Amino acid sequence: MRQVPDLAGLSSVIDAIVKPWIDAVESTGLGMGSVVANAVVSATMSIDRRVVVTPDLSGYLAEARNASETLAHALDRHKSTTAERKAALAALAVLTDKLRLSEPSESTRALGLGW
Repeated sequence: MRQVPDLAGLSSVIDAIVKPWIDAVESTGLGMGSVVANAVVSATMSIDRRVVVTPDLSGYLAEARNASETLAHALDRHKSTTAERKAALAALAVLTDKLRLSEPSESTRALGLGW
């Protein structure tokens, strides 16, 4: 399983949604858990709005959200975050693979943002 999310082949809409989340997971340091938490909230709300979220996709989204929130808590506790960061990136890699196969929501299509 890939440990780093691959954004190649994602629609520009999904890329714009998940890239800030991935960047936050990759680059935040100790005491910066709120940056990760805010990126998680923003991205998951946008995915819910822009993508048809199937039950399977919902599960992968929850796994990535939970892993990222675990990282955010570790960052705020000023603890070593290597394992948490690795788990969050792995979950995001799986999520991006699944998002590549997703369909745009009706509201996304209505805006002409389909892929």
